Amino acid sequence: MTMRDQNQTIIRPATSADAAQLSSLAHQLLLHERALNESMGELTRWAASPEELRKQMRRPATRFFVADKPGEIIGYIKVVIHGRRLTLEEAGAVKWLVDLIEQAARGVFNFIFRRPRPNVEAMTGYIAGVFVRPDARRASVGRALICAAEEWLRAQGVKTCELHVLSANEAAWRFWEEVGYKPLTIGMRKKLE
Repeated sequence: MTMRDQNQTIIRPATSADAAQLSSLAHQLLLHERALNESMGELTRWAASPEELRKQMRRPATRFFVADKPGEIIGYIKVVIHGRRLTLEEAGAVKWLVDLIEQAARGVFNFIFRRPRPNVEAMTGYIAGVFVRPDARRASVGRALICAAEEWLRAQGVKTCELHVLSANEAAWRFWEEVGYKPLTIGMRKKLE
């Protein structure tokens, strides 16, 4: 799945070799979000580290796509599928069996204690981060990244995609609405001093 825009920027799945450049962009995103929301707290030492991103790239339900302008990554998107059971091949025999046992135990526990069943069993995509370098914005790079992520989700059988955006980030609100996303919930926070 490779997409090319008119500026010769290639949209492609990220590889572990991209982790260092991807880490720099992810760190810039976290700093930007922290500037918009000072109650966010301090970044952990592993936040957006190349090692952490490589670990996330190995997860079958997670994909990173990058905007590669010959030789440099100028943007990325991270998308995750929630609610999909991994196949035996994706999870590996031990993890697949442990998940199966946990699910059965949860079902027995819920039956014994008469816990209500979930109202819905939704499988949905989730955009967990997107960032385009400021000098590369307004060139449809973000839109191309979103198209790649949504195309991958559709290929996985996912019918919806969600994301969160900071209320203080009005430009992001407008952008997401322009590409078809609608407000779903409103999260609220109170700083306790």
